[in-house]
Amino acid sequence: MEHLRWSVIDLGHHDLAAGETRREASDASRFHFVISGHVDLEHDGALYRLECGNFALLPRGGRSTLRAEAPASVISTSLALTSGHPMMTRAMPPVLHSYGFRQQEPGFAALLDTVHREAALGRPGADTMIAGLTDVAVSAAVRFWLEHGCGSARPWLAAAEDRNLGLALAAIHDDPGSPWTVASLARVAHASRSQFAEQFRAAVGDTPARYLARVRMRQAERMLREGQPVSGIAFRLGYESEEGFSRAFRRHNGVAPSRWRRAALQPVA
Repeated sequence: MEHLRWSVIDLGHHDLAAGETRREASDASRFHFVISGHVDLEHDGALYRLECGNFALLPRGGRSTLRAEAPASVISTSLALTSGHPMMTRAMPPVLHSYGFRQQEPGFAALLDTVHREAALGRPGADTMIAGLTDVAVSAAVRFWLEHGCGSARPWLAAAEDRNLGLALAAIHDDPGSPWTVASLARVAHASRSQFAEQFRAAVGDTPARYLARVRMRQAERMLREGQPVSGIAFRLGYESEEGFSRAFRRHNGVAPSRWRRAALQPVA
């Protein structure tokens, strides 16, 4: 957490009417928090449902779309990482999205509600208050994402400590469907194959091949929840056939993709 200190570049408050769409493009990290209602966030071809109290952090920014089916209120903040190596954000997933933040972290969610009020009222010293509150709340949101098993911080720390290793990690997250090998990733990291494999395992805690497989499986799970066909997922994630993808998915999750999807989408009683 010492590496996660954020400064606010700009903050916006958006009241979206039913059916309204807001398109954005940013080179900076972006953080969205839903104050009321719910919105769909589309980013890099993926769709995320943000309910009231949910957040989404886009560490590398990029093009995105917010769409409201019913009236909704969202605060959106552009951020800069002020501690740690800038490569950290490139080693993060494209979107850190988590459910239930307000319910399970009401104190930190209340800080974001306060940010919303400070921005709306424009009181003296509001910029200073917003900067401090946002830094704490965004770091708490990232911790929430990590604690709920959505990912590991080891790759980010590895990227912060070794820029060349960070280049390889960023390449995996930028394009998990590319036919990466240890040799091709070593070239990205400007290292020999053996040196890269040893450094990667020591820093990340896994081999490059297994780490790549985990990243692909996280992407696959998201795509399955969205209803994308298994054949299309296999193609986008670099597998030569649907059968090859299904075998890899079963090794990772213990069940076939279609069965996993049915279980994931089954309503909780």
